[in-house]
Amino acid sequence: MIEKGMMKNRQKTRRAKSGLPLLVLPVLALQVPIFSLHAEPLTFAKAVELAETATPAIEARSLVVEAAQSAAIAADQLPDPKLSVDILDRRIAGPFEFSPRPGRNGFPRQRIGISQDIPNGAKRRARAGQAMADITVARANKKALVQDVQLYSALSWIDLHYAQRRLRILEVLQQSLNDVSATVGARLESGVTRPAEAFEPELLIAKLADRRSMRVADIEKARAMLARWTGVDSPETEGALPDFTLDREVLVDTIKELPILDIQDAKVERADADVELARANKRPDFSVNASYAHRRPEYGEYVSVGVTIDLPLFAKKRQNPVIDARILEASAARLEANDLERQLQAELSRDLAENRSYRENWERSKNILLPLAKKQAELERVSYGAGRVDLDTALNAAVAFAEAEIDLLDREATLVRDTVRIKYTYERNQP
Repeated sequence: MIEKGMMKNRQKTRRAKSGLPLLVLPVLALQVPIFSLHAEPLTFAKAVELAETATPAIEARSLVVEAAQSAAIAADQLPDPKLSVDILDRRIAGPFEFSPRPGRNGFPRQRIGISQDIPNGAKRRARAGQAMADITVARANKKALVQDVQLYSALSWIDLHYAQRRLRILEVLQQSLNDVSATVGARLESGVTRPAEAFEPELLIAKLADRRSMRVADIEKARAMLARWTGVDSPETEGALPDFTLDREVLVDTIKELPILDIQDAKVERADADVELARANKRPDFSVNASYAHRRPEYGEYVSVGVTIDLPLFAKKRQNPVIDARILEASAARLEANDLERQLQAELSRDLAENRSYRENWERSKNILLPLAKKQAELERVSYGAGRVDLDTALNAAVAFAEAEIDLLDREATLVRDTVRIKYTYERNQP
C-alpha cells in the first residue's frame, strides 16, 4: 500500500513538471459521511425514535396527564365533614351572670357536633366532567409535543446530513485547486501562463477556506441541535433519507385527527363542562348536621339533628348571568375549533403548492443547470490544457460547477426539509 501511494505521488509530480493540468471536477455523488472522534452514527428513523424518549419535556407532559388523572379521582367526591366543639357556654348578662353556681336557668353545657355539606348531583357530575376534560387537554398537549419533537429531530438530522455533503463538495474543490496550484510553476517556466495568473489559485483557495469555515460551523450547529433532541453527545448521520411522498387526499383526510385540533376539541369539552357546572349552581345544595350537648346530671343531655338548604332565590342576577357567560365561551370555543380546521386546510393547500415549486426547482437544477455547468467546466478544462484559455477562466469554470453542485444540494435540502415538515405536521404516527 505504501509503495502504491509513493508511485501515485511520483506520477503526480511528473504531471506537474510536464505542465499538464490537474483540474479535478467535484463529484456530486460523493456522499461520504464526515465522522468525528467518538461520534455515534444515527439513522433518520433512529434519531426520530430517540427524540421521543430523550426529551424531558415529553416526560413532563406525561406527569401533567398523571396529575390530571389523579385530580379527577376527587373531582366528584363530597367535601370533608366539619367538626364543631363548644367548650364554653356561660351566661354573661342578666341573672346569674358569671355565677359559679347557676340555678335552673343558667347552667353551663359542653357541645360537640359534626356536619356534612352535600352538593347537588348535577354539580358533582359537572365537576367530574371538568376533570375528564382536563385529562383530555393534557393528553392532547402531550401528543402535540410528541409531534413537534419528532419534527424537530427529523429536521435536525436533515440539516446535519446536508451540511456534511456541502462540506465534502468544498473539500473536493479545494483538492482540485491545490493540484492546479502545483502546475502553475511549470506553466510559468514554459511561458504558457502569465505571471499574474500565478496568484489566482491561492486567492481562490483563501476564499474557499472562508466558505469551508462557515460550512464547518453549520455542521456543528446542526450536530448540536440533533444532540439536543436525541440526547446523543456527538451524533452523526448514517444511511440515506427515507423516500417521502406526499398524498394530498391522505393529508386532507387526516387533518381532523391532528393533535392541535384535539387540543381545541378538548377546550370545547371543558367549556361544555363549565356550562353544566354553572347550570348546576341553580339547584340547591344542602348540608346535614348532628350534635351532642352535655349538661349537669340533674338537667339531662341532648342530641340534635338538622338540615341546611341553600336557597338560590336570586338566579336572575346571580346564576343566570354566569350561565350565559359560560354558554358564550363554549360557543366561542366551537367557532375557534372550526376556524382552526379551515386554517389548517388552507395552510395545507398553500404548503403543497410551495412544495411543488421546490420540487420543480430541484429537478430543473438537476436536469439542466448542473449538466450545463459540468459541460462548461469540462470544456474550459480542456481548453486550458490546450492553452486556449487562461488559468483564471478555467478556475472560475471549476468553481462555477462546484457552486452548481452546492446549489443543487441546497434545493434538494429545501425540498426534503419542506416535505418532511409537511409529513410530520399533517400526518400522524410517523416512524
